[in-house]
Amino acid sequence: MEPVPIDAKKARKPFAFIYYDSEKSALTAIEASSTIKDSSFYQQVKAAEPIDSTKRKRSNASRQSQKDEYEHMVDVCSRTNLILQVQSTHVDRLKEYLSVFIPASYEKSSIAEVMKSIKVEGSMSAVTKNMSLVYVSVSDPFTLATELSQTRHQQVLSRAVKKLYIVEPESLQFDLSKKEGQQIAIAEILGKNMSQYEESSSTDESFKLHIFPPSKQKGLLSTIEEMDTDGIISKRLNPRDANNIISIVQVYQYKGKNSNVDSSALAMCGISASFTTAATKTQQNEEEEAISRAYYKLKESIERYEIENNFVKSELKGSIALDVGSAPGGWSKYLASDIECQLVHSVDPGTLTLSQNNIKHWKMKVQDAIPLIKNGIHNENDKIKVFVSDACLHSMEGQIDFLLEAQEEGILASEVFFVLTLKCTVGYGKNNFDEQAKKVVADLQKRAITKDVSTFHLFSNRSGERTIIGRLFDKNK
Repeated sequence: MEPVPIDAKKARKPFAFIYYDSEKSALTAIEASSTIKDSSFYQQVKAAEPIDSTKRKRSNASRQSQKDEYEHMVDVCSRTNLILQVQSTHVDRLKEYLSVFIPASYEKSSIAEVMKSIKVEGSMSAVTKNMSLVYVSVSDPFTLATELSQTRHQQVLSRAVKKLYIVEPESLQFDLSKKEGQQIAIAEILGKNMSQYEESSSTDESFKLHIFPPSKQKGLLSTIEEMDTDGIISKRLNPRDANNIISIVQVYQYKGKNSNVDSSALAMCGISASFTTAATKTQQNEEEEAISRAYYKLKESIERYEIENNFVKSELKGSIALDVGSAPGGWSKYLASDIECQLVHSVDPGTLTLSQNNIKHWKMKVQDAIPLIKNGIHNENDKIKVFVSDACLHSMEGQIDFLLEAQEEGILASEVFFVLTLKCTVGYGKNNFDEQAKKVVADLQKRAITKDVSTFHLFSNRSGERTIIGRLFDKNK
């Protein structure tokens, strides 16, 4: 029986494990130790507790999971040349937008081939709360970044996409929260394609930084001052009107226990020409902002529907429309101005904050408005061909009920284009909301004759909202 010395942690004194052939012998020895008067060579004797094997298994599984995640990110970064910083709640919607809507909407454009090359390589929760990073590979990242920064996309993406980063398709092992990591980042930037700026004395070249997470920008600026002794970057920094962008992004950082964080942090860097940023936001009061948000919600829904179906919005020009729950007026404005409807029946007990000759405000509930609208119908041309509703109702099925009630009352044309917002109020989670929307659509298709019904989770929708769009036909024709 020989004691086996074990090196303990620095804060502890050495200790030993002693093995006995039987549990009885071990207990006898422990009891006997309490009777020994001279115990200066030990402090305590007690039974050893066996290691919980399940904990060890969990620890091993955690380490393997970390390793797999790390290797996955290295692989993703090896193909990525554009990173999008996105609100975590909008990641799935953005992936669909990039993979489906963008390529289709540029089909006849001179940059169609670039848009067709878009591939979403992956996404991951970022080191900043409520933010995620979406990793994209594309044949020309500058062209895609420029297009996404244009007004037509910003109107849709402004809620979701916070910033774009053009990077080199490779990952580097450093942590931006540490000085050493910042030095590696700046050394990498100074070593990349900087010779043209070093040789040029032109003051036309300027730089701004796109850093993620933004909290590391101050430290990186300080590091640039220290390391850029020739002033290649430091003397040309212009955050407002630069013609070049330096992007440095912390793409991965494991902060679990028993991990060497330095070796588990990945970042990406890149230098690009400055792409056009979002249009300057104009000053709007609360009413104008509310109208604007609603306007682009309907605009996004119809544009998405055009891409996925054999439909063009010009088919609706000159038609009569009914907008249920219309206040403050964004949907009515889009129907009257963009679709160019002949007349929009705008129904809401609330106040409509816009006035156009082809918008008639019925300041009442839709149940009360339907009979009055019916009184004004004298022939088929007076009937409603566009039915839209963004109303807040107690149940999602209420949207279907109002649509079919209008049809039963005879105010709808034989073919009607409809857009309905379904507002899920029960439960939580994307899958749950998707299933609820499917049930409502199935109910509609059971009760009525429809065609080309699509369900969207728009950027303008809240997490529990879904927009359904399609065509409704008269059963009797």
